[in-house]
Amino acid sequence: MDIFQTLAGGVGQLADPMVWVMILIGTVFGVIAGALPGIGATLGYGLVLPFTFVMSPEHAVAFLLSISVGVMYGNSIPAILMGVPGNPSAVLTVIDGHTLFKRGEGSLALGVAFVAALGAQFISILFFVVLVVPLTNLAYVFLAPELFALLLLGMVAIVSLTGKNVLKGLLAAAFGLGIGIVGLDPINLTARFDFGFRVIRSGFEIVPVVIGLLAVSELFRMTRQVYQWENLSGVTKKNKFPPWSKLKPTIPAILGGTVVGTLVGAIPGAGATPAAMIAYQQAQLFSKHPEEFGNGSIEGIAANEAAQNASNSGELIPTLALGIPGSGSMVLLLSALTVHGFIPGPRMTEARPELLYAAIAGLLAATLFLVLTGWWMASLMLKAVTLNRSGVIVFSLAVVILGVFSLNGRIFDVAAMIVFGLIGYFMLRYGYSTAGAALAVVLGKLFEQNLRQGLSLTRNSWGEFFARPITATVVAIAVIIFLIGIYRQFRLRQRMRG
Repeated sequence: MDIFQTLAGGVGQLADPMVWVMILIGTVFGVIAGALPGIGATLGYGLVLPFTFVMSPEHAVAFLLSISVGVMYGNSIPAILMGVPGNPSAVLTVIDGHTLFKRGEGSLALGVAFVAALGAQFISILFFVVLVVPLTNLAYVFLAPELFALLLLGMVAIVSLTGKNVLKGLLAAAFGLGIGIVGLDPINLTARFDFGFRVIRSGFEIVPVVIGLLAVSELFRMTRQVYQWENLSGVTKKNKFPPWSKLKPTIPAILGGTVVGTLVGAIPGAGATPAAMIAYQQAQLFSKHPEEFGNGSIEGIAANEAAQNASNSGELIPTLALGIPGSGSMVLLLSALTVHGFIPGPRMTEARPELLYAAIAGLLAATLFLVLTGWWMASLMLKAVTLNRSGVIVFSLAVVILGVFSLNGRIFDVAAMIVFGLIGYFMLRYGYSTAGAALAVVLGKLFEQNLRQGLSLTRNSWGEFFARPITATVVAIAVIIFLIGIYRQFRLRQRMRG
């Protein structure tokens, strides 16, 4: 597999009319999910994930990725016009974008966000292909010990980098592993840990558990949040798209943000928020007008929006190339692929390159669609963000219940989703990583299977197991990331005391 073949394969997927239909639906839904504060990519995926199982794997991947493209663009709209970020990664857009809006320059802020988002999406697709292809070509060297090390790296990265407390992150992952190993032993297929309940003799269904931990928990948390909307009806209708002369100074910030967003997004557990923060800081460092940052800087908006949109492609690199999801939304994407019969890991796209092609098609077509309709959709989304939040929460909960029930027609799956949603809510409230727990549920059986098979391969020698060069390197990286997480926690506590 080479770079040009991969790009050609992605473009070739667009010859299927049904791919376009799914991408258009996904993009519109994503913009709505991004524009509604608190929804975002993870909850957006959770709402539609059960319905993707009636699609082909290629259609499902293209559909889900078009949602993430729409979300990343949509979350800038309430950030600029209302001062409320659609996602945490849009916090810095609030600072500069809403300041410009209050000065009467809302169209300039929206125009910069529009150009930065779509420019970063296009460029990051190329970065994605350039970085992912070499990793997929290494798939043949990964045996059970190397796969175990990769799964370990993914879980350590999630729990070390996404939460404030590493110990709580490890406990969350341990909880997820405990849930993941309920059911049949992956080696000898005997039932275990079912406590006599026949309904879980084969284990918990992954989808209800993951949707409960990641999506339903967010819905429960949203019931405790209150936003006051301003009356902004028709605000974008009065504004015109800014001239190129005003957008041109943002090009360096867009390019810098795109590179930072792709690279930081590719680090498992990092995601859009740290990518946006780093890009914002580097744009301020190299800007000719650093004093404007925080006071209505178009370069600040450009860097922030470019980074968070580019991180979308960056997160796909470890998810599809190595089977290590980079965020909660990527955990849900991996769950969807698992239900379709794919085994997470480096061989996933090697065995079925159509997944990689579908990912490129989804990213590319969704971005093209937003180029044509994104400015018009900004005014449309103002109607969405003024919807009654209680109604949105109830409707969203009804959708996920219907979707989960439709999988197997079992009330137990719905009950499990609600229970794990409540568990996830309290995990969020007390600082435990729901993403770490969900990832451990998805990868639990594979984690155990590769460990046991790897030990069998090395004649039950732990020394020989961890002495394999790739295994040792990946485990060393996992240890370094774990130590970084502990150091960050230590520094945070010192700062709070000081």
